[in-house]
Amino acid sequence: MASILSEFDSLFHPKHIAFIGASEKSRFGAMLYLPAFKESIWADTFYPVNPKYDTILDWKCYPSVLDIPYPVDTAYISVKTKFIPEVLKECVQKKIKWVIIFSSGFSETGDEEGLRLEGIIKDIVKNTDTRVIGPNCLGPFNGSIGMAFSFNTFKGIPGNVSFMSQSGGHLNQLIDTGFKRDIRFRYGVSFGNQIDLNAIDFLKFYRKDEQTKIIAAYLESFGSGNGYEFYNELNKTTRYKPVIIWKGGYTEDGTRAAFSHTGAISSDLRLWNSMIKQTGAIIVRDNEEFWNAIKTFELLYPKYLPNGRRFGIVTPGGGSSVNTTDLFNSYQLIVPELTKESQEKISEILPYENVNIKNPVDLGALGFVVDVFVKCINVVKEDPYIDIIVLPLWPHFIYSHVFKRLAELQNTTQKPLVICIPSISDSIEIAQRFSSAKKHLHTNRVLYYFNLRDAAKSLSLFCDYAGFLDKVGNR
Repeated sequence: MASILSEFDSLFHPKHIAFIGASEKSRFGAMLYLPAFKESIWADTFYPVNPKYDTILDWKCYPSVLDIPYPVDTAYISVKTKFIPEVLKECVQKKIKWVIIFSSGFSETGDEEGLRLEGIIKDIVKNTDTRVIGPNCLGPFNGSIGMAFSFNTFKGIPGNVSFMSQSGGHLNQLIDTGFKRDIRFRYGVSFGNQIDLNAIDFLKFYRKDEQTKIIAAYLESFGSGNGYEFYNELNKTTRYKPVIIWKGGYTEDGTRAAFSHTGAISSDLRLWNSMIKQTGAIIVRDNEEFWNAIKTFELLYPKYLPNGRRFGIVTPGGGSSVNTTDLFNSYQLIVPELTKESQEKISEILPYENVNIKNPVDLGALGFVVDVFVKCINVVKEDPYIDIIVLPLWPHFIYSHVFKRLAELQNTTQKPLVICIPSISDSIEIAQRFSSAKKHLHTNRVLYYFNLRDAAKSLSLFCDYAGFLDKVGNR
């Protein structure tokens, strides 16, 4: 497998692509945004394959991959399940290195025929140079060159997050959410049933890829891999790169759903939790926890690793400060009193009445004055008892000039400074203001959340990982 890992770059940077089962009809699976390839870097090296057509979208269409007069490194198969063994044999004969099988109808159906076909596929590629991704998947994604057979056209900025997913839908949602929240991706892969290449293979590759800094995974099972090997590879990886895992199918009903989705035999969540605890990986339970954890680690690791779990909270409003403190405490995050020196500095800024200068810092009505807000944050961020600063914002703060000031503050400290946005779903006006103002947060890479609970959960996971690195001596 070492030689395959060294060649994974060609999976994410293909030169010649064949699409077996291509069609101009809009039937799902047969077309999958083929027109987008007309405007891509593969416009001249993309080869539709379908014996029913002479041309497709002005491309010459070939009856078989064996008729393509050029070398092909990647082939996508989208034909009826019963025809896949035949076309796969042709791919092997053509010496195509990577074969992505879109088609479903295998072990996820629970039928013996689906299992039998998976066995045939594995036998066909055994001891050959051809490797299979899937079936029942969308295949690889490359954030730099926009490569993706996806429901969404990727428009984001490339970055250092690489991910893997047993679900093609989750891959698409992650790409879409990433664009909207400015998560910046390097590589990704949807690998469906994992009958050949699996989560272990991609975990190894992402660990060795120098430009991958954060690894994220949606997993229902290990596929053709095994749990012990995954544990060993995870243990090697987390000492250097955070690995965020969304474990699908951790309930009894979820396990049943996972089997019908990818044929996955989901293991007990207790086993996953034990593995996570021992290796220092990060486990989440749903899509929002997944997106938020990825964003948190992308923006804070490794530059803003905290020294502890002590939070400074700055906000106008006693109720808001109490609510934030309670929520953060419930996730084992600490809100200590500031030093006497810090309290004295804040007291010189604020009036005596209706404020709290100890932490959480309640600024009272004067806190809605941006200069006062910023001055108090400056005091808190310098306090030696504080590791991370949290700013629960009010609607009065959702303006470009405020976000610009807060972004400038983050650039003056090594402590994470995170923002909690008031609910934008309750006000069209706030949503519109945030939409135009958030560019300052994205440009300056400032972390924000849409509610306090998301912030507390994600930051708790980040502090857990920082503690793990301290434990293994790898900070």
